[in-house]
Amino acid sequence: MNAKGYHLDESAVSPVIGEMLMIVLALLLVSLFSMTLLDFLPSERSPWVDIKMNNSGEDVRLWHQGGDWVKRSDLQVVIIRNKQTYTIRSSDDAFELRDLNDKLSNSNSFDLGDRIVVQPAIKFPGFTFDGGETVRLVSKRSVVFSGVIPPDS
Repeated sequence: MNAKGYHLDESAVSPVIGEMLMIVLALLLVSLFSMTLLDFLPSERSPWVDIKMNNSGEDVRLWHQGGDWVKRSDLQVVIIRNKQTYTIRSSDDAFELRDLNDKLSNSNSFDLGDRIVVQPAIKFPGFTFDGGETVRLVSKRSVVFSGVIPPDS
C-alpha cells in the first residue's frame, strides 16, 4: 500500500516489457535475414553470344550461332580501321537484321539463327573492306563480338 491507502498493481509491467523485447528481436532477425538474402541474388550479367563473321568487300555478316538473345535497339557495329572508328547503329539504313530465311526481319531481338548485315558504304560513302579492320558488335553493357577482317578478302 502507498501513503493514501491505494494498492499499486505492478504485475503487467513485466509481460509488456517482454513483448516489446520479442518484437525488437523479431525485427532485428528479419532485417538481418533479408540483408543476408540480398547478397545471394545474382548480379546483372552481360549477354553471351556465339557469332560467326563473314564478309565481302562491301558488307559484313554476323550470324547468331548460339547463346543469349540481345535487344535489337541495344546493338551497334563498330568498325575500326587505321585508328578511325565507324559506328553503325541498329536504327541506321546500313544495319539490316535478317531471319533464318535471309529475309529482312522486323524482330526486336537478335536471336539464334538471325544474321546482321552491315553495309558501311551506305552510311560512309566509298567505304570498302581492305582487310585488317576490326569489327565489333556492341550492346549497351559490353562488347558481344570482336573480330578482324582477314587481309585476303
